[in-house]
Amino acid sequence: MKAFVAFLVLAIAALQCEAKVYNKCEFAKTLLQAGFPKDQIGTWSCIAEHESHYNTKAINHSSGDYGILQISKLYWCNEGNTPGKGCGITCNSLLGDDIFGDLTCVKKVFEETKKFKANGFEAWTTYGSCRGDQSRYVAGCF
Repeated sequence: MKAFVAFLVLAIAALQCEAKVYNKCEFAKTLLQAGFPKDQIGTWSCIAEHESHYNTKAINHSSGDYGILQISKLYWCNEGNTPGKGCGITCNSLLGDDIFGDLTCVKKVFEETKKFKANGFEAWTTYGSCRGDQSRYVAGCF
């Protein structure tokens, strides 16, 4: 009986922590569905490839960045159980297979960064590798 209860607890925990690794077209189509400008999707896809390899469960323990687009715990999400910081979310909420919450936060990070820098993509350090034409990241997707 104890083994069954332990198995059940682990199964429930696994369901709550499901992660997904997107392919490039699946990610691009999700961005389009979430209202991202089509001309930015190649750049966002490049950032996701460099930041997490499209893995929703990615965590950079050195920097404290979470999720498919590596949102920072410093300003945007709270590591505790209470939603907080700039996006009003927990960092763990960025680790599931549903990325629409992540994308809402990403839009906020982008817009806030544009107020201080010429380009909202500057919030991501990998943007240096994703400047210019990134159409290869969405080739054949639309």
